[in-house]
Amino acid sequence: MTTRLSPASPDVSGIAPLAQAPAADRQGALDALERRYPGLWRAGQLGHLGRAGSVPALSTGHAALSAELPGGGWPMGALTELLLADAGVGELRLLRPALLALAAAQRRVALVGPPYLPNAMCLAEWGLPASQLFWVRPPAGAGRAAAQADVLWAAEQVLRSQAFGGVMVWLPTARPEALRRLQVLAQAGDAVVWACRPAGVLHESSPAVLRLLLSPAPGNALSITFHKRRGPVRDAPLVLPLGEMMAVPARTASPSAPPPVPFNFPVPQAVAGEQAHVVLDRGTSAAPVAGRVAAELA
Repeated sequence: MTTRLSPASPDVSGIAPLAQAPAADRQGALDALERRYPGLWRAGQLGHLGRAGSVPALSTGHAALSAELPGGGWPMGALTELLLADAGVGELRLLRPALLALAAAQRRVALVGPPYLPNAMCLAEWGLPASQLFWVRPPAGAGRAAAQADVLWAAEQVLRSQAFGGVMVWLPTARPEALRRLQVLAQAGDAVVWACRPAGVLHESSPAVLRLLLSPAPGNALSITFHKRRGPVRDAPLVLPLGEMMAVPARTASPSAPPPVPFNFPVPQAVAGEQAHVVLDRGTSAAPVAGRVAAELA
């Protein structure tokens, strides 16, 4: 038997009168509910830092983007998924203010499995000290599946250590269950975790609390489509200017000159022959060229 509740029913008493109350009274009642139940959240609101039920967030450094994110920034202790139309469309430039904020707070940052070798000169110019920046890569010669498994394992160990404030990991072929493990591990700490994945996985389910599609836009800009966020639906992409690409003057190569070495980390001998491409984020027009040491990091 189905019981139909009416406004006079004890379980819903006060709801109908509240709906008919003046706007000020309704807002006051809702505010009282939020104070009484901190986990209460209205689906139509983004939430802001300090608001009941909001998650801690790290400012993106881009006012227009922060205004569209729950908590006003990148969620801490949670997984954010960046879906890339192509690797190097500007994801590192997008995260640059957040990475600098982490470095200023003496928090370590890990780059796990990037598709290109990091450019130490540009990272140093940005103000990211090598002592706080860690680059993790799969063993040389590993197959695609083995390399992806190694990258995922390394990212999990980094999160388990809880010694890093930011983790950026590239997972082109990870399964949803692997992402769930990262989300669970992220929740155990306060790190900001970004998983970079190809746009083709958009149809797959994801446990990430934030899911953004990044595509290049004219004028050194990035088009950001909000596919998943805690809050109202936004259909129109956000076009975010990233500014000019920073360039590091290319050196004149000589037969006796040693290859450039990224960061101040021990580098295996196998890396020495892979220095033709040292671009991590190559921007929209700086595709790596075989046989040339790339000079840009966008």
